[in-house]
Amino acid sequence: MMTTPLRGADWQRIMVRATNWVGDAVMSLPALEALRARYPRAEIVLVSKPWVSEIYWHHPAVNRQIIYKPNSEHRGPRGFWRLVKELQAERFDAALLFQNAFHAAWMARLARIPSRIGYAGDGRSFLLDEAIEPPSPSAYGHQAYYYLQLLFRAGVIDKPRPIAEIQLRLTEAEKQWAAKKLDGLGLNGPRFLIGLTPGASFGPAKRWMPERFAALADRLIGALNADVLIFGSPAERPLAEEIARAMEHTPAVVAGETSLRELLALMAECRLIVTNDSGPMHLAAALGVPLVAIFGSTDERATGPVGARVRIVKHHVACSPCGLRQCPIDFRCLRGVAVEEVFRATLELVKQWNITHEHPA
Repeated sequence: MMTTPLRGADWQRIMVRATNWVGDAVMSLPALEALRARYPRAEIVLVSKPWVSEIYWHHPAVNRQIIYKPNSEHRGPRGFWRLVKELQAERFDAALLFQNAFHAAWMARLARIPSRIGYAGDGRSFLLDEAIEPPSPSAYGHQAYYYLQLLFRAGVIDKPRPIAEIQLRLTEAEKQWAAKKLDGLGLNGPRFLIGLTPGASFGPAKRWMPERFAALADRLIGALNADVLIFGSPAERPLAEEIARAMEHTPAVVAGETSLRELLALMAECRLIVTNDSGPMHLAAALGVPLVAIFGSTDERATGPVGARVRIVKHHVACSPCGLRQCPIDFRCLRGVAVEEVFRATLELVKQWNITHEHPA
């Protein structure tokens, strides 16, 4: 394994093919930051799809982005070739592929990028300048280290340092927008604001039951004199409304009404968030918002939220983690998570971190 001398000393223009999932995008940020530390003066350009691109706005490791739009201007072979020509014109020195698909390596090869580095697999090794054998999960542990290991095993960076936290930052304009939005919803008062993220785009095997979210929300409102804000994508709007209908109290529903950056800004206003294992879970953790995360079919040790103010609630069964989108049995891992258990974990988190009604400065 190559560690010294580090490769790519003369790289001035680096393309990074970003991941396609929100959670993976957040977990890859430490690798981007390590790349920036290694190349402080290089131009680092991300190729990202629209639904993750906003994660990288204002991030100091990224100079700019090229948005890959497979459903519009880059649709089909002709649109893909348009993107390739754009990448050719950039004259990148290197391509680092966080996305593992054949398509990412094919794109970099057609763009004539001389150094193309990614994990082997998906039949793409012949397209890469250096195809790194993927490490076993036992070798890296949490998924955030998976991306760091790619850079380390390629000899691009020194051995990764431990990750204590992942950070996303908001602009003052975004914070001001969130305050005005909450004021319009009647939520910008002294009450304790709790966010719920009951969806999970990966599939039903990650989603705690809506009636339990509703029961939990009512209990938290009573115990903490709280207001509840329900987040979600446009596709998750019916789920959010189902929870709202099942509640005795009236929450505010913003599912389907926010961009990703607006979601971040509203999340940052919450005193705590209760969430499934999902992209928004990672967003909340990266904002430093205290959160309780409910896990079902996935492994919290591999893809759990990174940070100190986190509580994981999971009902351990023999078949979990299975990593499936849809449970072939009876969702026993999620059905085993009782409302009382999540309620207790939430109150313990509030007490542990002395979370108050006051918004941090």
